[in-house]
Amino acid sequence: MVDRSNSFLRTFLFSVCAIIFSTTLLGPLVAQAATYYVSLSGKDSNAGTSTGTPFRTLLRAVQPLRPGDTLYIRGGIWTEQLDLMKYNTSGTSGKYIKIAGYPGESVTIRYAEPVKGGYGPIKARGTKGYLIFENFKLDGINMPNQTGWQIDKYNHHFVLRNLEIKNVRSSGVYIAGNDIQVINCTIHDQISPSGVPGERYYGIYFHNGSNGLLQGNKIYNNPGGGIQAYPGPISNLTIRNNAIYNNNKLASSSVGGIIMQGGSSSIISSTKIFNNLIYKNGTSSSGSASGIRISTYVRDTKIWNNTVYGNKTYGLQIGDNTTTTNTVVQNNISYGNSVGNYINRGTNTSYTNNVTTDPKFVSASSNNFQLQSSSPAANKGVSLSSVLSDYRNIPRPKGATHDIGGYENY
Repeated sequence: MVDRSNSFLRTFLFSVCAIIFSTTLLGPLVAQAATYYVSLSGKDSNAGTSTGTPFRTLLRAVQPLRPGDTLYIRGGIWTEQLDLMKYNTSGTSGKYIKIAGYPGESVTIRYAEPVKGGYGPIKARGTKGYLIFENFKLDGINMPNQTGWQIDKYNHHFVLRNLEIKNVRSSGVYIAGNDIQVINCTIHDQISPSGVPGERYYGIYFHNGSNGLLQGNKIYNNPGGGIQAYPGPISNLTIRNNAIYNNNKLASSSVGGIIMQGGSSSIISSTKIFNNLIYKNGTSSSGSASGIRISTYVRDTKIWNNTVYGNKTYGLQIGDNTTTTNTVVQNNISYGNSVGNYINRGTNTSYTNNVTTDPKFVSASSNNFQLQSSSPAANKGVSLSSVLSDYRNIPRPKGATHDIGGYENY
């Protein structure tokens, strides 16, 4: 006779053990993301898991962060460095760590870096990745020379979103990593102590990397220029929907709005530049300040639907020699630039459906570059499947085809 009670007991015990084993093994994979808080009125002995029990210091608040977690920084002026290296703070694919200013509160990090050329306000070099920085200000007014936020060549998958970066004695952001996104940030008024080469700082200095995105930013009043992409290698960089204006006050600088310049062993390739407003870069005492300048060792660049107005030298300057190849220039307005609106010294440049005569802006003097109904740019562009909205994210086209320039009006 079969002892079914023993058989049932063995099956039951096996099932319980299997559940315990599975829970132990898989528990970390299904753990819920945590949210932490840090406040100038908090205590590091607190749990940090609610607005009522915040940590006091950024270093303590960073310590428990794991992939998928969020840290909210409460309002005020913080003079502490945000150090992500001490505890090797990094996210994973699909599980970004987010560090953000608390919604509705003004958060300023004003760290006084003691070392020239140090880490700056955010210490996150090395292989740190999958990190979101959002909704706070970086004010470098207390920084020494040549010290700012450097996103290192081993960094990857950073998202900088809704930040304000100002008063840095360096470029606003230095980028040398892959998959770096700068979205809806305001980057302005960096400080160049001497104005000479080596200290002619920019809004964004994109040194090298692939799959970068610079989108929806306001970049202005930076001493050396708006965006410098140099020396590479750089591939698949997208620059779209930015307002880049009033940059370059220095005689030593040749950067106005955007410059792309690679080298023989560090090519810049497959950049897309579209829906940008690039205007009034350069002063009477500055160096050359084109709106968009595609310089040496740059290939396969797409320049679409930009409005380029009132820059010191050329509006669109394509190529310094034959190493600039396969540039496509379509649907751009380039007007009122002091030396010329368009010059091509590149090889195999395609130039169609651009406007270099009076585009009939609503009011260029007040920086309103929308189009009047009588504009020669209205409904005169070529349809571009890669440009399906305008500077304001309004869908294109409204009419039969794209309007030319950054705005879609008709």
